[in-house]
Amino acid sequence: MELKWFEDLIAVAEKGHFARAAETRFLTQSALSRRIKSLETWIGAELLDRTSHPIGLTPAGIEFMPTAREIVAQAYDARGRAAEHSRLSDKAVTIACLHTLALYFVPHTIANLQQQIGSFETSIVAETRTIEEYLGSLQSGAADFFVSFRHPAVQFDLDVNAFPTIALGTERIAPYTSTNRLSVDLGAASRDQIPYLEFSGTSFMSRVVESIIRKAPFSGRLRTVYRASLAESLCTGAQQGLGVAWLPESIARNARPSHPLECLDENWATEFEIVAITSASNTRPIVRRIWDTFGVSRQ
Repeated sequence: MELKWFEDLIAVAEKGHFARAAETRFLTQSALSRRIKSLETWIGAELLDRTSHPIGLTPAGIEFMPTAREIVAQAYDARGRAAEHSRLSDKAVTIACLHTLALYFVPHTIANLQQQIGSFETSIVAETRTIEEYLGSLQSGAADFFVSFRHPAVQFDLDVNAFPTIALGTERIAPYTSTNRLSVDLGAASRDQIPYLEFSGTSFMSRVVESIIRKAPFSGRLRTVYRASLAESLCTGAQQGLGVAWLPESIARNARPSHPLECLDENWATEFEIVAITSASNTRPIVRRIWDTFGVSRQ
């Protein structure tokens, strides 16, 4: 049994639809369905009425749902209390973030903050989680901040009163390929297939890139030759001449100079915000001071 199975069930019950719940859980619909089935097998009863529209709970599901919510809440509460005991000092903060942001943006931001407010200890948690899990870590106190991207292509429910959000910067994602080994034409007149390096799964990046190429005249010519969940892996593949990859500018800019990359076409790039999210219930002085500094920096 895994805690995320309970969260999956709660998401489906709230959304009443597997596809919508899968989006909020950053899963494919088939993966979400398998996890719900695993939970039902573990429980020994069907919890969802899949014949109703929207999807509802079976009598067993109705009976089980309060317990599922309580288990999730208690798990995050216990993790938060344990995290408080493990903090190095009152000046220690934990920042959860997307992996791409942990490479360059977050260290740069921490350095700037320390120049403004003095030294503090930082723990960076860059794990593959759903948005709900990141927000849960804020609510429980396991993390003080969540640094993420924000783009219209990726919608998630966020109570701005419970989770204040502030913009810290921007990032661009654009199509890149090797300058040495590959000739790629994104023009509408070309009929040549385009070797494509694709973000796997339903990650933030994969959904943003999908929103770009869905409306592109060359979308039918893309032939996936390489998949990876990490932008750095796609970057290396592009440097090796495997094909074209949509990469964050920060990743492409820091690529090895011995294997230079070039942006193929600015028309198929997009920009998104980098935001910091915290919990309104987190009143730790160091957290409040950092948050106030974020606000001053954006004025």
